[in-house]
Amino acid sequence: MSSVVPGVASARSDDPLARVAGPTADLAWTARVDYPVVATRAPGGGRRLATVGTSAPYWGGPNVLLVTAPPRHVDGATFVRVRLKTMPAGSAGWVAADAVTLQPTRRRIVIDLSQRRVTLTIGGRRFLSSRVVVGAAITPTPTGLFAVDAPVSQHPELNLGRRVLALTAYSRALARYQGGIPQVALHAYEQLGAPLGVAASHGCVRMPERVVQALIRHAPRGTPVVIQR
Repeated sequence: MSSVVPGVASARSDDPLARVAGPTADLAWTARVDYPVVATRAPGGGRRLATVGTSAPYWGGPNVLLVTAPPRHVDGATFVRVRLKTMPAGSAGWVAADAVTLQPTRRRIVIDLSQRRVTLTIGGRRFLSSRVVVGAAITPTPTGLFAVDAPVSQHPELNLGRRVLALTAYSRALARYQGGIPQVALHAYEQLGAPLGVAASHGCVRMPERVVQALIRHAPRGTPVVIQR
């Protein structure tokens, strides 16, 4: 779907935001941040969780978030709940709808840890699927509802492939990783030793590089990512 719903602060019954809802198996909504906005624990108030900017943290480019619940109207303003790009894994907060542009997506990545498999669906139909390497027992891949953060170019010496796909998921076992945040990414497995189908990573999900590049092409920022056991 290509329709776009600019954020508005209206509670009218004909409000286009009435179509917006949390993710389902074949439809989700993303929120591109157009203006810096404060995310709060409750719609329109509560504890301040983060200031969300227009540029994706760490990686740059547009900051596109996954909408996780239907909008709420409070005191004449409208708020949407989004998955935040902060630790701990699965953090969410409410932002003003007039600071974001909402857009539907029918794309969805599912990572099944027990089956050691990644699948991309479009409109509920399987588009591609592959065996993967998942987190080791001591550093498991976190489960939950996350989203695509950004494609990230890599230095060849890291052996992760030309580009990786960073997710809005963070390790629950590690506080830091290689001096930075323990962010989960999808990346190539070929040069890292462990074969497909095993649990051997620090939490990232490894797969054939051709699959990573296909996901980068077909799963843009904000695409929902479900990691399940």
